[in-house]
Amino acid sequence: MTAAKLSLQQLPLVDVSPLVNADKHAVAPEQKAQILADMRTACLETGFFTVPTQGVLSSQLIEAAYTRADEFLALPEAVKLQYHCKRTPNARGWTPMFEEPSVQGSSLGPNIWPTEVPRFREDVYALYEETTKLSHVLFQSFAEMFDLPPETFLVRISCVFNMTRHCDSHCTKRGYCCAKQQHVSEEAEAFMRLLTYPETHVAVKNSTVGIASHTDFECFTIIHQNGEGLHLLNRQGNWIEAPVCDDRYGMEHRVCNSEKKRQSIVRFNGADGDTVVAPLPTFVSAENPLRYASMTQREHITHQIDLAEQLLQQTKAAQAS
Repeated sequence: MTAAKLSLQQLPLVDVSPLVNADKHAVAPEQKAQILADMRTACLETGFFTVPTQGVLSSQLIEAAYTRADEFLALPEAVKLQYHCKRTPNARGWTPMFEEPSVQGSSLGPNIWPTEVPRFREDVYALYEETTKLSHVLFQSFAEMFDLPPETFLVRISCVFNMTRHCDSHCTKRGYCCAKQQHVSEEAEAFMRLLTYPETHVAVKNSTVGIASHTDFECFTIIHQNGEGLHLLNRQGNWIEAPVCDDRYGMEHRVCNSEKKRQSIVRFNGADGDTVVAPLPTFVSAENPLRYASMTQREHITHQIDLAEQLLQQTKAAQAS
């Protein structure tokens, strides 16, 4: 299935920089109302939106994170193996080719930083802190755009960092270093990954999928990319190829292979593991009854991992037959 190419101007844009910097400059009520209205329209009509990084995230830190990822990948294999994710109980660390950690227990644990790469910890953690601030603003804004109290979705959030490399047409990854720093909560499903999709050496079609269609397991995802390949599924059921723009952060999505190398920074934002995810009473009535069963964030992730494992086994069986 191919994806339609749209210009950057054709994608919904929501400039949240005034909200991110509200602690420095007051936001006029009418300006905030317009931002929330734009966000609500984009979520309901399209399913995603772009956010300009100017005034939100440092372009220098974004570029530095990509550089640190390249520097880690350039290390000898024996050195990278010291940071293998299987060396930790919480899937922190490097994920080699054709491997992918699947953790259903506690993800608590210390960060693992490659000391062989100067400034890796400093630059990547600084970017993570900036994305944490952005995620808090979005959690609050998603509540306010539906006239809910600002703190409705501001649940306990922690930090995890993981670097991964995807290879060719397989849903496999080659990663680097994964880390976690506790903040407000004990165990929130919030983390960041640095992804590298290596160039392919054969002709690639628009429909050649490197990572199959999927929705992430958390509440929402923030993505920055420096190369083509990210496809987004809109509310109309059409695949859209996200254009590349250095100053934009961007559901069901997939990644297609490219003849050129592609990198992305992905921030996943989830609730605490034991937080119950259920329709809010405000939106339930006799005319609009419950449609979804309640479950915790951890139960949802476990369920999705089980489904993914079943699909993987079915795929392997089909290939072997």
